[in-house]
Amino acid sequence: MTDKGAALWGHCEDAVGLLDDNSLSLVFSSPPYPLLRQKEYGNLDEREYLDWMLRLAEQWMPKLAKDASVVLNLGDAWRRGEPTLSLYQERLLIKFQDELGLKLCQRFAWQNPARLPNPAEWVTVRRIRVKPSLENVFWLSASDNPYADNRQILVPYSDSMKAVLKRGGQEAATRPAGYRMAEGAFGNDNGGAIPGNLIVAANTESNSDYIRSVKAAGLPVHPARFPAALPEMFIKFLTRPKDLVFEPFGGSLTTAAVAEALDRRWVASECMLEYVLGGQHRFSKRMAA
Repeated sequence: MTDKGAALWGHCEDAVGLLDDNSLSLVFSSPPYPLLRQKEYGNLDEREYLDWMLRLAEQWMPKLAKDASVVLNLGDAWRRGEPTLSLYQERLLIKFQDELGLKLCQRFAWQNPARLPNPAEWVTVRRIRVKPSLENVFWLSASDNPYADNRQILVPYSDSMKAVLKRGGQEAATRPAGYRMAEGAFGNDNGGAIPGNLIVAANTESNSDYIRSVKAAGLPVHPARFPAALPEMFIKFLTRPKDLVFEPFGGSLTTAAVAEALDRRWVASECMLEYVLGGQHRFSKRMAA
């Protein structure tokens, strides 16, 4: 525990019952994917995955505040024995909307430039597919107007945009597509540019404080970590200070640590005790108990 949050050792199906109704501003998670090969942290095959995820999300619904969001990082799953992709993501989104009322607000893509080429059979052996470097991130909400403020995630202006601002905006013109550019358009300095829905963040952590501390403690390093930039963007974008963030698949507690640093309250659950014990090393200077 810290002053802002708590990591719970237990299954997410049980942990969610400890949360107050209408208390969550954001559920952010990267659930285990429906992979062909079993991982040590557990994952279901494609046939069971949809019902399992639907049952989980159903438990989250009464815990969500009226303007809350759910953000899920869902990787691709390849069909067994053939170089084609499962449509489980699309099927899950349809079930979420039709059965739970969770609507898709926007699609994001996370690009990991350092991702290894896989599946090796199709990418490096037969050479009939390219390296998949994108993973989908889906922003969902039961509200038509969930809290969001893109002014909290502005990025630096490009050099060309800085030049436009310096000269007072664009000149009046009509673009080939028919769009009319007014005199002085884009002349206001808003402190930065609105980011796109592509998040570029290499997942190359190999010698961080977390890894060194976990190894020194004789604990396993979580094998499916994601970069802090991923939860950071959505926590800044979709929550306010003191709001409550829930990570049902806590893993190495990356989301929890980011929420803590951004002055959000947080709860994370993780079913493997070794990962909870390892994740606490992200909070060594902020532990309350």
